[in-house]
Amino acid sequence: MAGDRASRKVENAPSRPAATSGSTEKLLEQVPPYDERAEAAVLGSMLMDSRAANIAFEELSQKDFYLPRHRIIFDVFKELFETHKTDIDELLLTSELIRRGLLESVGGKEVIGRLIMDTPSAANVESYCYKVRDRAIERELIEAAGEILKLVRQPSGITMSALVDAAEKMVYDIAEKCSTRDVVSMTDLLAEVMLEAEIVQAAHREGREVPNPALPTGFVDLDRLLTGGLWPGELIVIAGRPSMGKTTFALNIARQVSTGNEKEVKPCAIFSLEMPREQVAKNILSAQSELPGQKMRRCDFNEKEFETLDWGIKGLKPAPIFVDDTSALTLGQLRGRCRRLRHQQGIALVIVDYLQLMQGSPGLKSREQEVSELSRGLKGVARDLKIPVIVLSQLNRAAERRENEDKRPQLADLRESGAIEQDADVVIMLYRPEYYTPEDNAKAQNRGEALVLKNRNGPVGKVDLTFRKDILRFESYSPETQSAAGS
Repeated sequence: MAGDRASRKVENAPSRPAATSGSTEKLLEQVPPYDERAEAAVLGSMLMDSRAANIAFEELSQKDFYLPRHRIIFDVFKELFETHKTDIDELLLTSELIRRGLLESVGGKEVIGRLIMDTPSAANVESYCYKVRDRAIERELIEAAGEILKLVRQPSGITMSALVDAAEKMVYDIAEKCSTRDVVSMTDLLAEVMLEAEIVQAAHREGREVPNPALPTGFVDLDRLLTGGLWPGELIVIAGRPSMGKTTFALNIARQVSTGNEKEVKPCAIFSLEMPREQVAKNILSAQSELPGQKMRRCDFNEKEFETLDWGIKGLKPAPIFVDDTSALTLGQLRGRCRRLRHQQGIALVIVDYLQLMQGSPGLKSREQEVSELSRGLKGVARDLKIPVIVLSQLNRAAERRENEDKRPQLADLRESGAIEQDADVVIMLYRPEYYTPEDNAKAQNRGEALVLKNRNGPVGKVDLTFRKDILRFESYSPETQSAAGS
Protein backbone atom coordinates (compact mmCIF):
# COMPACT_ATOMS: atom_id res chain seq x y z
CA MET A 1 0.00 0.00 0.00
CA ALA A 2 0.99 3.63 -0.39
CA GLY A 3 1.45 4.01 3.34
CA ASP A 4 3.77 0.99 3.49
CA ARG A 5 5.86 2.22 0.56
CA ALA A 6 6.17 5.65 2.16
CA SER A 7 7.16 4.10 5.46
CA ARG A 8 9.76 1.80 3.93
CA LYS A 9 11.21 4.60 1.88
CA VAL A 10 11.92 6.63 5.02
CA GLU A 11 13.09 3.72 7.18
CA ASN A 12 15.38 2.02 4.63
CA ALA A 13 16.82 5.04 2.85
CA PRO A 14 20.58 4.54 2.22
CA SER A 15 23.04 6.90 3.84
CA ARG A 16 24.38 9.65 1.59
CA PRO A 17 26.08 13.04 1.80
CA ALA A 18 24.17 15.92 3.33
CA ALA A 19 21.49 17.25 1.01
CA THR A 20 21.51 20.75 -0.40
CA SER A 21 18.75 23.11 0.64
CA GLY A 22 16.89 22.42 -2.64
CA SER A 23 16.92 18.66 -2.24
CA THR A 24 16.01 19.06 1.44
CA GLU A 25 12.87 20.95 0.45
CA LYS A 26 12.00 18.19 -2.05
CA LEU A 27 12.36 15.59 0.71
CA LEU A 28 9.98 17.59 2.87
CA GLU A 29 7.41 17.60 0.05
CA GLN A 30 7.29 13.81 -0.19
CA VAL A 31 4.39 11.78 1.20
CA PRO A 32 4.90 11.61 4.98
CA PRO A 33 5.52 8.17 6.49
CA TYR A 34 2.46 6.27 7.68
CA ASP A 35 1.30 2.68 8.03
CA GLU A 36 -2.21 2.21 6.67
CA ARG A 37 -2.47 -1.44 7.69
CA ALA A 38 -1.39 -0.72 11.29
CA GLU A 39 -3.91 2.12 11.56
CA ALA A 40 -6.69 -0.15 10.27
CA ALA A 41 -5.59 -2.97 12.61
CA VAL A 42 -5.85 -0.68 15.63
CA LEU A 43 -9.42 0.27 14.68
CA GLY A 44 -10.33 -3.34 13.90
CA SER A 45 -8.98 -4.46 17.28
CA MET A 46 -11.07 -1.80 19.00
CA LEU A 47 -14.20 -3.16 17.33
CA MET A 48 -13.32 -6.74 18.28
CA ASP A 49 -12.51 -6.24 21.98
CA SER A 50 -13.27 -3.44 24.44
CA ARG A 51 -9.99 -4.16 26.25
CA ALA A 52 -8.13 -3.40 23.03
CA ALA A 53 -10.10 -0.13 22.79
CA ASN A 54 -8.94 0.89 26.28
CA ILE A 55 -5.32 0.21 25.32
CA ALA A 56 -5.66 2.21 22.10
CA PHE A 57 -7.11 5.19 23.95
CA GLU A 58 -4.17 5.11 26.39
CA GLU A 59 -1.53 4.84 23.68
CA LEU A 60 -2.89 7.01 20.87
CA SER A 61 -4.73 10.21 20.11
CA GLN A 62 -6.68 11.17 17.00
CA LYS A 63 -3.76 13.07 15.46
CA ASP A 64 -1.54 9.97 15.57
CA PHE A 65 -3.55 8.61 12.61
CA TYR A 66 -2.52 9.90 9.20
CA LEU A 67 -5.50 9.00 7.02
CA PRO A 68 -8.49 11.34 7.55
CA ARG A 69 -11.01 8.47 7.48
CA HIS A 70 -9.15 6.71 10.28
CA ARG A 71 -9.08 9.88 12.32
CA ILE A 72 -12.85 10.24 11.97
CA ILE A 73 -13.51 6.62 12.92
CA PHE A 74 -11.23 6.81 15.96
CA ASP A 75 -12.83 10.06 17.15
CA VAL A 76 -16.42 8.82 16.76
CA PHE A 77 -15.57 5.45 18.34
CA LYS A 78 -14.04 7.18 21.36
CA GLU A 79 -17.11 9.36 21.92
CA LEU A 80 -19.39 6.32 21.65
CA PHE A 81 -17.23 4.31 24.02
CA GLU A 82 -17.18 7.05 26.65
CA THR A 83 -20.99 7.38 26.41
CA HIS A 84 -22.02 3.71 26.36
CA LYS A 85 -19.23 2.26 28.57
CA THR A 86 -19.59 -1.06 26.71
CA ASP A 87 -18.42 -2.86 23.56
CA ILE A 88 -18.91 -0.86 20.39
CA ASP A 89 -19.63 -3.17 17.47
CA GLU A 90 -19.78 -2.60 13.72
CA LEU A 91 -23.52 -1.83 13.77
CA LEU A 92 -23.32 0.83 16.50
CA LEU A 93 -20.35 2.56 14.84
CA THR A 94 -21.97 2.52 11.39
CA SER A 95 -25.26 3.90 12.75
CA GLU A 96 -23.47 6.75 14.50
CA LEU A 97 -21.49 7.62 11.37
CA ILE A 98 -24.75 7.69 9.38
CA ARG A 99 -26.39 9.90 12.02
CA ARG A 100 -23.54 12.39 11.78
CA GLY A 101 -23.44 12.27 7.99
CA LEU A 102 -19.88 10.95 8.01
CA LEU A 103 -20.29 7.44 6.58
CA GLU A 104 -19.34 8.41 3.03
CA SER A 105 -16.36 10.39 4.35
CA VAL A 106 -14.86 7.19 5.76
CA GLY A 107 -15.53 5.14 2.62
CA GLY A 108 -18.91 3.55 3.40
CA LYS A 109 -20.03 0.41 5.23
CA GLU A 110 -17.55 -1.74 3.32
CA VAL A 111 -14.58 0.04 4.93
CA ILE A 112 -15.99 -0.53 8.43
CA GLY A 113 -16.52 -4.22 7.67
CA ARG A 114 -12.99 -4.68 6.34
CA LEU A 115 -11.49 -3.25 9.55
CA ILE A 116 -12.48 -6.43 11.39
CA MET A 117 -11.85 -8.84 8.52
CA ASP A 118 -8.31 -7.54 7.92
CA THR A 119 -7.27 -7.56 11.59
CA PRO A 120 -5.46 -10.81 12.48
CA SER A 121 -5.91 -10.56 16.27
CA ALA A 122 -7.00 -7.95 18.79
CA ALA A 123 -4.40 -9.42 21.17
CA ASN A 124 -1.68 -7.63 19.20
CA VAL A 125 -3.24 -4.18 19.55
CA GLU A 126 -0.24 -2.80 21.48
CA SER A 127 2.12 -3.68 18.63
CA TYR A 128 -0.24 -2.01 16.14
CA CYS A 129 -0.38 1.09 18.36
CA TYR A 130 3.42 1.30 18.54
CA LYS A 131 3.66 1.20 14.74
CA VAL A 132 1.07 3.95 14.39
CA ARG A 133 2.76 6.10 17.03
CA ASP A 134 6.24 5.60 15.53
CA ARG A 135 5.03 6.83 12.15
CA ALA A 136 3.31 9.80 13.85
CA ILE A 137 6.57 10.76 15.58
CA GLU A 138 8.43 10.52 12.26
CA ARG A 139 5.89 12.91 10.73
CA GLU A 140 6.35 15.30 13.64
CA LEU A 141 10.12 15.22 13.11
CA ILE A 142 9.63 16.04 9.44
CA GLU A 143 7.27 18.88 10.35
CA ALA A 144 9.80 20.19 12.88
CA ALA A 145 12.52 20.02 10.24
CA GLY A 146 10.34 22.13 7.96
CA GLU A 147 9.75 24.70 10.71
CA ILE A 148 13.47 24.85 11.42
CA LEU A 149 14.15 25.33 7.72
CA LYS A 150 11.68 28.22 7.66
CA LEU A 151 13.37 29.84 10.65
CA VAL A 152 16.74 29.62 8.92
CA ARG A 153 15.58 30.67 5.46
CA GLN A 154 13.26 33.50 6.48
CA PRO A 155 15.19 36.17 8.47
CA SER A 156 13.08 37.54 11.31
CA GLY A 157 15.61 39.29 13.54
CA ILE A 158 15.95 36.22 15.76
CA THR A 159 19.43 35.67 17.16
CA MET A 160 21.37 32.52 16.33
CA SER A 161 21.27 31.44 19.97
CA ALA A 162 17.48 31.84 20.09
CA LEU A 163 17.17 29.99 16.78
CA VAL A 164 19.16 27.01 18.09
CA ASP A 165 17.14 27.00 21.31
CA ALA A 166 13.86 27.03 19.35
CA ALA A 167 15.04 24.16 17.14
CA GLU A 168 16.21 22.17 20.13
CA LYS A 169 12.89 22.69 21.93
CA MET A 170 10.96 21.34 18.94
CA VAL A 171 13.02 18.17 18.90
CA TYR A 172 12.98 17.84 22.69
CA ASP A 173 9.18 18.08 22.81
CA ILE A 174 8.99 15.23 20.30
CA ALA A 175 11.60 13.21 22.20
CA GLU A 176 9.50 13.45 25.36
CA LYS A 177 6.75 11.51 23.59
CA CYS A 178 9.20 8.67 22.93
CA SER A 179 10.20 8.35 26.58
CA THR A 180 6.99 6.80 27.86
CA ARG A 181 7.60 4.20 30.53
CA ASP A 182 5.59 1.01 30.80
CA VAL A 183 3.91 -0.04 34.02
CA VAL A 184 6.19 -2.29 36.09
CA SER A 185 4.87 -5.06 38.33
CA MET A 186 5.59 -5.08 42.05
CA THR A 187 7.39 -8.40 41.55
CA ASP A 188 9.91 -6.77 39.20
CA LEU A 189 10.30 -3.73 41.46
CA LEU A 190 10.98 -5.90 44.50
CA ALA A 191 13.57 -7.85 42.52
CA GLU A 192 15.38 -4.57 41.79
CA VAL A 193 15.26 -3.60 45.47
CA MET A 194 16.62 -7.00 46.48
CA LEU A 195 19.47 -6.73 43.98
CA GLU A 196 20.42 -3.30 45.36
CA ALA A 197 20.28 -4.66 48.94
CA GLU A 198 22.49 -7.63 47.97
CA ILE A 199 25.12 -5.31 46.48
CA VAL A 200 25.21 -3.22 49.66
CA GLN A 201 25.33 -6.34 51.84
CA ALA A 202 28.24 -7.75 49.83
CA ALA A 203 30.12 -4.48 50.34
CA HIS A 204 29.55 -4.76 54.11
CA ARG A 205 30.81 -8.34 54.22
CA GLU A 206 33.94 -7.56 52.20
CA GLY A 207 34.77 -4.39 54.11
CA ARG A 208 34.32 -2.23 51.03
CA GLU A 209 32.74 1.21 50.91
CA VAL A 210 28.99 0.97 50.52
CA PRO A 211 27.91 2.41 47.15
CA ASN A 212 25.81 5.55 47.52
CA PRO A 213 23.70 6.82 44.61
CA ALA A 214 23.29 10.17 46.38
CA LEU A 215 25.71 13.02 45.76
CA PRO A 216 27.39 14.19 49.02
CA THR A 217 27.24 17.96 49.55
CA GLY A 218 30.38 18.02 51.70
CA PHE A 219 28.38 19.13 54.74
CA VAL A 220 28.42 15.99 56.90
CA ASP A 221 25.39 16.70 59.09
CA LEU A 222 23.31 17.80 56.12
CA ASP A 223 24.24 14.67 54.15
CA ARG A 224 23.24 12.55 57.14
CA LEU A 225 19.85 14.24 57.32
CA LEU A 226 19.35 13.80 53.57
CA THR A 227 20.19 10.07 53.78
CA GLY A 228 23.50 10.43 51.99
CA GLY A 229 23.19 13.70 50.12
CA LEU A 230 21.44 14.91 46.96
CA TRP A 231 19.56 12.11 45.22
CA PRO A 232 19.21 11.68 41.42
CA GLY A 233 15.97 13.04 40.01
CA GLU A 234 15.26 15.32 42.98
CA LEU A 235 14.54 19.06 42.94
CA ILE A 236 16.24 20.76 45.90
CA VAL A 237 15.17 24.31 46.75
CA ILE A 238 17.58 26.47 48.78
CA ALA A 239 15.74 29.55 49.98
CA GLY A 240 16.40 32.54 52.16
CA ARG A 241 16.12 36.28 52.50
CA PRO A 242 18.77 38.46 50.83
CA SER A 243 22.23 38.33 52.46
CA MET A 244 21.60 34.95 54.09
CA GLY A 245 24.23 33.34 51.84
CA LYS A 246 22.15 31.31 49.38
CA THR A 247 24.54 31.76 46.48
CA THR A 248 27.60 31.20 48.68
CA PHE A 249 26.09 27.99 50.08
CA ALA A 250 25.23 26.66 46.61
CA LEU A 251 28.67 27.53 45.20
CA ASN A 252 30.29 25.80 48.18
CA ILE A 253 28.33 22.65 47.31
CA ALA A 254 29.45 22.93 43.68
CA ARG A 255 33.09 23.34 44.75
CA GLN A 256 32.96 20.39 47.13
CA VAL A 257 31.23 18.16 44.59
CA SER A 258 33.73 18.96 41.83
CA THR A 259 37.03 18.89 43.77
CA GLY A 260 38.86 16.51 46.09
CA ASN A 261 39.28 12.79 45.59
CA GLU A 262 39.37 12.06 41.86
CA LYS A 263 37.08 9.03 42.28
CA GLU A 264 34.43 11.19 43.91
CA VAL A 265 34.71 14.28 41.67
CA LYS A 266 31.52 14.97 39.74
CA PRO A 267 30.92 17.56 36.98
CA CYS A 268 28.57 20.38 37.91
CA ALA A 269 26.71 23.05 35.89
CA ILE A 270 25.96 26.46 37.38
CA PHE A 271 23.37 28.74 35.75
CA SER A 272 23.97 32.16 37.24
CA LEU A 273 21.22 34.56 36.19
CA GLU A 274 22.27 37.33 38.59
CA MET A 275 26.07 37.21 38.88
CA PRO A 276 28.51 37.34 35.93
CA ARG A 277 30.54 34.19 35.40
CA GLU A 278 33.84 35.89 36.25
CA GLN A 279 32.47 36.77 39.70
CA VAL A 280 31.20 33.21 40.15
CA ALA A 281 34.75 31.98 39.53
CA LYS A 282 36.20 34.52 41.96
CA ASN A 283 33.72 33.58 44.69
CA ILE A 284 34.50 29.88 44.34
CA LEU A 285 38.22 30.65 44.29
CA SER A 286 37.91 32.79 47.42
CA ALA A 287 36.38 29.86 49.33
CA GLN A 288 38.92 27.41 47.91
CA SER A 289 42.01 29.51 48.72
CA GLU A 290 40.52 31.12 51.87
CA LEU A 291 41.38 34.59 50.62
CA PRO A 292 39.08 37.54 51.42
CA GLY A 293 36.31 38.06 48.89
CA GLN A 294 36.91 41.80 48.74
CA LYS A 295 40.56 41.30 47.78
CA MET A 296 39.56 38.62 45.29
CA ARG A 297 37.12 41.01 43.65
CA ARG A 298 39.95 43.52 42.98
CA CYS A 299 42.66 40.83 42.59
CA ASP A 300 44.77 42.98 44.97
CA PHE A 301 47.13 40.67 46.93
CA ASN A 302 50.44 40.83 48.72
CA GLU A 303 53.16 38.31 47.83
CA LYS A 304 52.09 35.69 50.36
CA GLU A 305 48.44 35.98 49.33
CA PHE A 306 49.44 35.73 45.68
CA GLU A 307 51.17 32.41 46.37
CA THR A 308 48.02 31.23 48.14
CA LEU A 309 45.99 32.35 45.12
CA ASP A 310 48.23 30.30 42.82
CA TRP A 311 47.73 27.26 45.06
CA GLY A 312 43.95 27.75 44.98
CA ILE A 313 43.90 28.08 41.19
CA LYS A 314 45.89 24.86 40.78
CA GLY A 315 43.41 23.07 43.01
CA LEU A 316 40.38 24.37 41.09
CA LYS A 317 41.76 24.24 37.55
CA PRO A 318 40.87 20.59 36.91
CA ALA A 319 37.46 20.94 38.58
CA PRO A 320 34.70 20.09 36.05
CA ILE A 321 32.54 23.12 36.82
CA PHE A 322 30.66 24.74 33.92
CA VAL A 323 29.17 28.23 34.29
CA ASP A 324 26.43 29.81 32.17
CA ASP A 325 25.57 33.42 33.05
CA THR A 326 22.77 34.01 30.53
CA SER A 327 20.28 36.45 32.06
CA ALA A 328 16.50 35.92 31.77
CA LEU A 329 17.08 32.28 30.89
CA THR A 330 14.00 30.42 29.67
CA LEU A 331 13.05 26.92 30.75
CA GLY A 332 13.53 25.65 27.20
CA GLN A 333 17.02 27.11 27.00
CA LEU A 334 18.02 25.67 30.36
CA ARG A 335 16.60 22.25 29.51
CA GLY A 336 18.46 22.13 26.19
CA ARG A 337 21.77 23.22 27.68
CA CYS A 338 21.46 20.73 30.53
CA ARG A 339 20.83 17.92 28.06
CA ARG A 340 23.92 18.89 26.06
CA LEU A 341 26.09 19.16 29.18
CA ARG A 342 24.79 15.83 30.44
CA HIS A 343 25.64 14.19 27.12
CA GLN A 344 28.98 15.94 26.51
CA GLN A 345 30.35 16.46 30.02
CA GLY A 346 28.43 13.97 32.16
CA ILE A 347 27.22 16.61 34.64
CA ALA A 348 25.92 15.13 37.90
CA LEU A 349 24.48 18.32 39.43
CA VAL A 350 22.72 21.46 38.17
CA ILE A 351 22.49 24.69 40.18
CA VAL A 352 20.16 27.54 39.14
CA ASP A 353 20.67 30.95 40.77
CA TYR A 354 17.88 31.88 41.04
CA LEU A 355 14.29 30.87 40.18
CA GLN A 356 12.64 34.30 40.21
CA LEU A 357 15.04 35.58 37.53
CA MET A 358 14.07 32.89 35.03
CA GLN A 359 11.77 33.81 32.16
CA GLY A 360 8.40 32.06 31.93
CA SER A 361 6.45 31.27 28.77
CA PRO A 362 4.76 34.24 27.09
CA GLY A 363 1.01 34.45 27.48
CA LEU A 364 0.77 33.31 31.09
CA LYS A 365 -1.59 35.52 33.06
CA SER A 366 0.39 35.96 36.26
CA ARG A 367 3.87 35.66 37.71
CA GLU A 368 2.55 32.90 39.99
CA GLN A 369 1.66 30.84 36.92
CA GLU A 370 5.13 31.48 35.48
CA VAL A 371 6.86 30.36 38.67
CA SER A 372 4.65 27.28 38.83
CA GLU A 373 5.58 26.38 35.26
CA LEU A 374 9.27 26.91 36.01
CA SER A 375 9.28 24.79 39.17
CA ARG A 376 7.48 21.94 37.40
CA GLY A 377 9.89 22.24 34.48
CA LEU A 378 12.97 22.12 36.73
CA LYS A 379 11.59 19.02 38.44
CA GLY A 380 11.17 17.54 34.97
CA VAL A 381 14.81 18.28 34.11
CA ALA A 382 15.93 16.50 37.28
CA ARG A 383 13.84 13.42 36.53
CA ASP A 384 14.66 13.27 32.80
CA LEU A 385 18.42 13.60 33.32
CA LYS A 386 18.38 11.53 36.53
CA ILE A 387 20.48 14.07 38.44
CA PRO A 388 19.73 16.43 41.37
CA VAL A 389 18.81 20.01 40.47
CA ILE A 390 19.36 22.75 43.05
CA VAL A 391 17.38 25.93 42.52
CA LEU A 392 17.75 29.03 44.68
CA SER A 393 14.63 30.97 45.60
CA GLN A 394 13.80 34.22 47.31
CA LEU A 395 11.55 34.45 50.35
CA ASN A 396 8.92 37.09 51.03
CA ARG A 397 9.13 39.55 53.94
CA ALA A 398 6.87 37.60 56.27
CA ALA A 399 9.71 36.74 58.69
CA GLU A 400 10.55 40.41 59.21
CA ARG A 401 6.90 41.17 59.99
CA ARG A 402 6.57 38.51 62.68
CA GLU A 403 6.21 40.06 66.11
CA ASN A 404 7.89 37.22 67.98
CA GLU A 405 11.65 37.12 68.27
CA ASP A 406 12.09 33.99 66.14
CA LYS A 407 12.71 35.15 62.58
CA ARG A 408 13.45 31.70 61.21
CA PRO A 409 11.81 31.23 57.80
CA GLN A 410 8.86 28.91 57.19
CA LEU A 411 7.62 27.07 54.11
CA ALA A 412 4.83 29.61 53.75
CA ASP A 413 7.50 32.28 53.17
CA LEU A 414 8.42 30.92 49.73
CA ARG A 415 7.90 33.78 47.35
CA GLU A 416 5.25 33.94 44.63
CA SER A 417 4.08 30.37 44.41
CA GLY A 418 3.09 27.46 46.60
CA ALA A 419 3.99 25.27 43.61
CA ILE A 420 7.67 25.59 44.59
CA GLU A 421 6.95 23.82 47.87
CA GLN A 422 4.76 21.27 46.10
CA ASP A 423 7.26 20.39 43.34
CA ALA A 424 10.37 20.35 45.52
CA ASP A 425 11.62 17.09 47.01
CA VAL A 426 13.78 18.96 49.51
CA VAL A 427 13.44 22.51 50.81
CA ILE A 428 16.41 23.97 52.71
CA MET A 429 16.11 27.45 54.20
CA LEU A 430 19.16 29.38 55.34
CA TYR A 431 19.07 31.46 58.49
CA ARG A 432 21.71 33.57 60.25
CA PRO A 433 20.55 34.99 63.63
CA GLU A 434 23.14 37.79 63.66
CA TYR A 435 21.50 39.27 60.55
CA TYR A 436 18.47 40.39 62.57
CA THR A 437 20.00 41.42 65.92
CA PRO A 438 23.77 41.72 65.48
CA GLU A 439 24.26 43.66 68.73
CA ASP A 440 22.52 41.00 70.86
CA ASN A 441 23.95 37.94 69.20
CA ALA A 442 27.67 37.93 69.94
CA LYS A 443 27.45 34.20 70.60
CA ALA A 444 25.71 33.68 67.29
CA GLN A 445 28.32 35.56 65.28
CA ASN A 446 29.28 33.59 62.17
CA ARG A 447 26.65 31.01 62.97
CA GLY A 448 24.42 29.72 60.23
CA GLU A 449 21.58 27.25 60.08
CA ALA A 450 20.36 25.08 57.24
CA LEU A 451 16.73 24.34 58.06
CA VAL A 452 15.50 21.27 56.17
CA LEU A 453 11.78 22.04 56.27
CA LYS A 454 10.73 19.53 53.63
CA ASN A 455 12.33 16.18 52.85
CA ARG A 456 10.06 13.97 50.79
CA ASN A 457 12.04 10.81 51.51
CA GLY A 458 13.57 11.47 54.90
CA PRO A 459 13.47 13.47 58.14
CA VAL A 460 13.41 17.23 58.56
CA GLY A 461 15.56 19.15 61.00
CA LYS A 462 18.20 21.80 61.64
CA VAL A 463 21.85 21.63 60.61
CA ASP A 464 24.30 24.02 62.29
CA LEU A 465 26.89 25.65 60.06
CA THR A 466 29.78 28.06 60.40
CA PHE A 467 29.62 31.01 57.99
CA ARG A 468 32.96 32.62 57.21
CA LYS A 469 31.61 35.65 55.43
CA ASP A 470 34.98 37.23 54.63
CA ILE A 471 36.08 34.27 52.50
CA LEU A 472 32.59 33.38 51.19
CA ARG A 473 32.62 29.96 52.78
CA PHE A 474 30.20 27.78 54.72
CA GLU A 475 31.63 24.92 56.77
CA SER A 476 30.24 22.11 58.88
CA TYR A 477 29.82 23.47 62.41
CA SER A 478 32.27 22.67 65.16
CA PRO A 479 33.57 24.78 68.06
CA GLU A 480 36.99 24.93 66.36
CA THR A 481 35.69 26.25 63.04
CA GLN A 482 33.38 28.63 64.86
CA SER A 483 36.33 30.02 66.83
CA ALA A 484 38.41 30.39 63.68
CA ALA A 485 35.57 32.16 61.87
CA GLY A 486 35.11 34.64 64.68
CA SER A 487 38.78 35.43 65.11
